[in-house]
Amino acid sequence: MRLFINESDLNRFKRRAARGYPREVYGIMLGKRLANRTFKIMQIVIPPIVEATYDYVIPDYGKIEEIVSTSDLDYIGSIHSHPQAPPTISTHDYQYWDKDRVVGILSVRKRNIYKVTELKFWRKNAALPVKFKTFKPGENGRNKSG
Repeated sequence: MRLFINESDLNRFKRRAARGYPREVYGIMLGKRLANRTFKIMQIVIPPIVEATYDYVIPDYGKIEEIVSTSDLDYIGSIHSHPQAPPTISTHDYQYWDKDRVVGILSVRKRNIYKVTELKFWRKNAALPVKFKTFKPGENGRNKSG
């Protein structure tokens, strides 16, 4: 599996997660399914949240369906932050994993006056994270790796 992610949307999500610290921030990834299990994520959208705790968020799934149906893009998966925790799959993440979807986890850790982040993408039942590259909108080439 290969992922290509819109760099500006990813950076915007990282900033939102850092500002939301110590609460979890959740988004959905919209894009296109390409050949050979390759996905191009063109948008990261933050849907309304029904319930939020310090441990997890529950998004408005009805609103997510509406966002996806009006976007003309495929629902690739979700991305969320883990404040003060590693970017690995939690029991809650695994329990609510959408079948055949990618899950991105951004670790946000406060160190003195700044926040350090680490991002990993996972597919279900995979031992290792999925490699990804970012792209700038309007560019045909691919650049940064993750």
